[in-house]
Amino acid sequence: MKATDHRITRNVLLAVYGTLLLLCTGIIVAVHINERRDQRREALERLSLTTSTLAAQVNANHLEQLLRHYDGRGMIFKNTQDARYYVLHELLRRTQERTEAALPVRIVVYDSLKQELQVVVTGEQSPSFRHVIENDATYIRSHYGRPARNTERNARLLAMDPIVNDEGRVMGMVLATLPASEAHAKANAALWRNISIVLALFLVAGFFLKRSVGRWVDRDAQAHSELQLRHTDVTDSIAYASKIQRALVPRPEVYNEMFDASFVIDRPKDTLSGDFHWAQRLYPQINLVAAADCTGHGLPGAMIGAMACSLLNEIATTSPDLDPAQMLGLLNTRLVTSLHQQGQQCGGGDGLDIALCRVDREAREILFAGAMRPLYWLHQGQLSVINGDRKPVGGAHHELERKYTVHRIAYSPGDRIYLFSDGYVDQFGGADGRRFMASRLQELIGTHGHLAMDQQARVLEQAFLEWKGGREQMDDVCMLGLAV
Repeated sequence: MKATDHRITRNVLLAVYGTLLLLCTGIIVAVHINERRDQRREALERLSLTTSTLAAQVNANHLEQLLRHYDGRGMIFKNTQDARYYVLHELLRRTQERTEAALPVRIVVYDSLKQELQVVVTGEQSPSFRHVIENDATYIRSHYGRPARNTERNARLLAMDPIVNDEGRVMGMVLATLPASEAHAKANAALWRNISIVLALFLVAGFFLKRSVGRWVDRDAQAHSELQLRHTDVTDSIAYASKIQRALVPRPEVYNEMFDASFVIDRPKDTLSGDFHWAQRLYPQINLVAAADCTGHGLPGAMIGAMACSLLNEIATTSPDLDPAQMLGLLNTRLVTSLHQQGQQCGGGDGLDIALCRVDREAREILFAGAMRPLYWLHQGQLSVINGDRKPVGGAHHELERKYTVHRIAYSPGDRIYLFSDGYVDQFGGADGRRFMASRLQELIGTHGHLAMDQQARVLEQAFLEWKGGREQMDDVCMLGLAV
């Protein structure tokens, strides 16, 4: 059990760790994405401010004159040291130093004759004049002549503004770029900082969980183990009680020794049953048989049943000449007295319903008395229902001294009798979820009563199971069929 407890503790801690890890990872990813987006927007705003400021400062007339006088690549450096170029170059260089841009700020123009974008002035130390732009040429051309704030392109951020002369004609564009890695550098640093913080928190949380949650899980696992042990003890006790209960009721073979044929259907709802069947041989040709339904099912019903079995055995031994009605009256008095039910309100309803028969095979006579239970008698193919009295055995809600009615039946060879609890007919099932009902049982017995007793038992059990289907069994089921 110790190994199991440790495994439970480890699994719970791993589950908690995993949940925290997923939660923290989600938060870090969300924060990092927002941080990247914010810093990228700020970088684009800085680039835009740089290009718009430069576009306003550049002398468009000087730029126009340079383009008119020098139309070849690098031509300006071969022919002269034109001051107008170096004024623009110095402006871009200082701006680039002031903004600490990682990529140069450039002035670009579109040469309509050659159909190409060219760099005219750059902020780099090495000048460039009319060299063709390869990167982002399509994008720049599509936005040429108007401000553009591009999103991330080729791992770079880009912004540009037009240089317009006094006549409103676009002479060129100020172009500024920045590596996306530089714009995201702070976000990446924040990411590693957040990861470090989370790792530190995980170490603290691990220490806390191991000391507090771990102890709590250990206590809970220990309590669960103890509860499981108690459950095992209770289950073993119930199983042993079931063994004792089975020893109190007759074996099915006993009925075959007393009668021509018989069957017993015994289907407890739980391990222990509140229903029981009972038999006692009084004389060589005279036998007592009964089927009883105790209050409740499971352990409470089984305890009432054990008391009733014991009292029936005592009454049959000490007063064998009493008829079934007198026996039920005596059983009622003994049970009420044993359970101290006189005058009780709480628990005063505990008792049993029972059908009791005295079968004299020599005189071919059946004496029957019932407490809330009937006797079914199949005579020459006709089924008769003999109802018992509407008063149970036991319980304080009726008078202590109860009188029951005895019914005398003269039977013929081949007749059958059936005693049963109400669990069979009260079972819910079928297509509409209704009770099985006594009328359906009477029809089954009337239709199949000519079959051998073991065949009848199979028919009745199959009918019950088909009716119940996948539903829960509602109550204990006990049925006794005898060929008298």
